[in-house]
Amino acid sequence: MIRRDRQTGAVRKRAPIYFSYSVFAFSLVAGIALGLAVTRIQGPLQRSNAEPWQLRAEDRNHYKIAIALEYSYTSDLPEALSKLIAMRPAQDPLSALAEAACALGSSGYLRSESGIKALRSAVTLYSSQGRAGCAEQLLPQEATESAPAPANEGAFDTGFATPLPTKAPLREEGSVAPIRRLAPSPVPRRSFEARSARSYCDTSNPALLEARVVDYLGRGIPGQRIRVRWGDQEDIFVSGLKVDRGDSYADFQMEEGIDYAIDMPGAAEPLGASLSTSACYSGNRRTLKSWRVTFVET
Repeated sequence: MIRRDRQTGAVRKRAPIYFSYSVFAFSLVAGIALGLAVTRIQGPLQRSNAEPWQLRAEDRNHYKIAIALEYSYTSDLPEALSKLIAMRPAQDPLSALAEAACALGSSGYLRSESGIKALRSAVTLYSSQGRAGCAEQLLPQEATESAPAPANEGAFDTGFATPLPTKAPLREEGSVAPIRRLAPSPVPRRSFEARSARSYCDTSNPALLEARVVDYLGRGIPGQRIRVRWGDQEDIFVSGLKVDRGDSYADFQMEEGIDYAIDMPGAAEPLGASLSTSACYSGNRRTLKSWRVTFVET
């Protein structure tokens, strides 16, 4: 560009301005990358409010063992099952716990006493519900205290009785006072009522007794024990174990010609009428009648 000076009249040329889009783009990318690097080093992103099922696979295994360890102190089976179901396993939650115990027991988890105790609590939980895994074989044998050998008769028979102490012995220096452990407070029981029992005919689910356990808003409650009795036999099944059917769902396979009574032990009285299956027709196809029973929290 040519420019004339107003005072002197001389002609002056302005230096050309060069702008490189490639240099600008490179500088922009380099600046963003540097800012991200400094942010990651100086103030990494802190995760909060993560759900247990969002953890890494190894961390999920540790979380499941922690649930079993908590159960060993509280003995609250519904709460433990509810937390295991919240992990969203792809299978039966107790079988998933057995697999987690097996995986941790095979990876050096048993090198410490705390690890042995935690793994043993997991085995106790899932074996009490009829599941099995490899952790039982990995755990060391529990040490049993041998009874003290009886003293030789007559060795100290001197003809007089041992005098009883008149004072409690003084505590030696450095001795540790015995630890007092408080027993866990009992968990309050929930109460339920069987509100409805309806039969239906479905060729894909013949002779199936479906039970659902919900609160007063209709939300499913997992980990609740349901009992079916017939003759001198009974069976216990638990709500929420079939994760694809929801937290409230549990089922039992019926047999033709048998009357069944259903209740929730310690939580709901038996249903007023007994349930049985018989022939029914869906369209032109013969099958066996099924039932749906709903228990509502009161």
